[in-house]
Amino acid sequence: LFLLGWRFSPRSLLFPIGLGLLSLLSGALLIKPFIYGALLIGIGAGLAVFILQREGAGPGRGALRYLTFTILALPGLLVTHWLLERYAMTPDETGLLTAAAVLLSVSFALLLGVAPFHGWVRSVGSDSMPLAAAFVLTVGNGAAWFLLLDFLKTYSWLSSNPQFESVLFMAGVGLLLVGGLLAPLQRRLGRLMAYAAMVDTGVPLMALQLNSRLGLGVALLTLLARPFGLALMAAGVSGLRARSGGDDRLEELSGLAWKAPWSAAALVLGGVSLSGMPIGAGFAARWALGQGLALTSPGPALLIVLSGLGVMWGVWRALSTLLRRPVSRKDRPVPELERAEERITTIVLGVMIASCLAVGLYPDVLASVATALAETYTTFAP
Repeated sequence: LFLLGWRFSPRSLLFPIGLGLLSLLSGALLIKPFIYGALLIGIGAGLAVFILQREGAGPGRGALRYLTFTILALPGLLVTHWLLERYAMTPDETGLLTAAAVLLSVSFALLLGVAPFHGWVRSVGSDSMPLAAAFVLTVGNGAAWFLLLDFLKTYSWLSSNPQFESVLFMAGVGLLLVGGLLAPLQRRLGRLMAYAAMVDTGVPLMALQLNSRLGLGVALLTLLARPFGLALMAAGVSGLRARSGGDDRLEELSGLAWKAPWSAAALVLGGVSLSGMPIGAGFAARWALGQGLALTSPGPALLIVLSGLGVMWGVWRALSTLLRRPVSRKDRPVPELERAEERITTIVLGVMIASCLAVGLYPDVLASVATALAETYTTFAP
C-alpha cells in the first residue's frame, strides 16, 4: 500500500499517519489484558480520519462515519469484558453470558461493517482516498478480526455457544447478500470496491461459524489474501480517478482503459481477487470453504459463489465502460493523443499484479502461514 501510495498519492498523509497507525494497531494486538486493545483501535480510528480525507479537503462523510461507528463499538467491548469476568466467578448467572454475547456481536458488527451497520464501509469507499480506504479495510479491519479471535480464545465457551455461531452465520449471510446484490448496481468505482470488500468480509464470518480448525484457517487465509486484491483495486480506482479529474462515476470514465491500461487491469484483477474467482488471490480460501460447506450446507456454499459472481458482474460493467472507444461523427475510433501512464507507475502496478497472480496460482505459502496461525488458537476443534 505504501508503494502504491508513493505513485498515486505522493502528497497524502498515508505515509506518516499510516506508520503511526501500524504502531497503534500492533500495540492493540500485543497489549495485555487484550481488552485495552479496543481503546488503541479507537485512537487509531481518530488518526485514520486524517488519511481518509481527500487532498485539500476536510474530513469527509466516510471518515466521520468510520470514527463514529468505531467509537460506538468501544463501550460494548468494555462492558462485555466485565460481564464475562463476572460470569467466570458466578457461572450460575447464565443471563450474563447472553448479554455478553449480544454486546460482543453488536460491537464487532460495528467494527467490521456488518449489515445493517455497513454504511461506513460504503462511505469510506466512495468519499475517501482509495488507497487510504484500502488501508482501513485491510489493516484496521485486520486488527478488529484478531481482537475478535482473542476474545474467542480467552473465553473458549463463547465460541462453542450455538447462539453465537448462529450470529456469525447470519452476519456472514447478510454481508454476502448485501454486497453481492448491490455491487452490480453501482455506478461509482469507489462504491463497487466497498461492496466487494463487504463480500470478502462475509467469507471469514461464514468460515468461523464452522467452529473448526478448517474454518479458522480459511478465515485467516482470506484475511491474508485480502490486501492483494483490495490494494490493486484501490490503485486502479486512484489511477482512473486521476485521469477523470477526481470523478469515479462510470459515465466519466468511458474509454479510459485506452489511456490508463495498467490502472484498468489493476481494477479488474483486484475485483477478481475480492470476488474469489480463479487466478485471484482470494480463490483458494473460497475453494476450501466451499468444499467444507458443500456436503453439509450447500445453500451457503452456493451463496458464496453467487455473491462473488455479483461482484464480477459489477467489475464487468465497469470494464465494458472503460473499453468503450470514443467515436467521431463518422463512427470511426478517435485516436488517443494523451500521454500514457508513467513508466515507474506501470512497473509498480506490474509488480503488484504479478504478486497477486502468484498468490492466486501458488497459494501454498499463504496457506501455510494461515495454518500456522490457526494452530495457535487451540480452542477450535480439529
